[in-house]
Amino acid sequence: MRTNLLILLGCAMLALPASASEKRVFTSADGSKTFEAVLRDYDADTEVVTVCKKTGNRELSFKLSALSEADQAYVREEGPAIAASKAIRIDFEVWKDKAETVRTEDERTVTTPAGYEIELRNWTKRDVENVEVRYTIFHRKDAENGPGSIGQTSGSLFISTVFADSHEMNRTDPINLVRYVRQGSGAC
Repeated sequence: MRTNLLILLGCAMLALPASASEKRVFTSADGSKTFEAVLRDYDADTEVVTVCKKTGNRELSFKLSALSEADQAYVREEGPAIAASKAIRIDFEVWKDKAETVRTEDERTVTTPAGYEIELRNWTKRDVENVEVRYTIFHRKDAENGPGSIGQTSGSLFISTVFADSHEMNRTDPINLVRYVRQGSGAC
């Protein structure tokens, strides 16, 4: 597969369950009241839940015990992911390894392995466990005689623990970026 290094774009995302950002109808412990809100935070030590109510777009905090059994289970399941998403900051930077050049009589091919270094920083005083980073790198390919197309390479990284007040460096899998230069094509 021919790949021409014209553009290398990347995305990194901390895996957060989609349900953690969805509106939900919460029910009181006694079942007498309901309200629609989005779960924003949960402190497992103090058992305090923070939600953003749909009406008025305001945040509300209360004890976990004020919710129904089903809502308590939901908060306990989704709360750690929300806490992790607030604790972790992601930074990424392009890396390139040494290029390898192969020459033939009428063509020169330069292959450069490249990808991203992903740094996860935990700004809190608590360890964050079981972190998964899913990424997709977009790159131009098949561009020898024209604009080519956009290729995608996806992968994931699993970090068992990002310790408090620390950072963790990881590299994506390499993508071989290939540049072809044919004799008489106008390139140096």
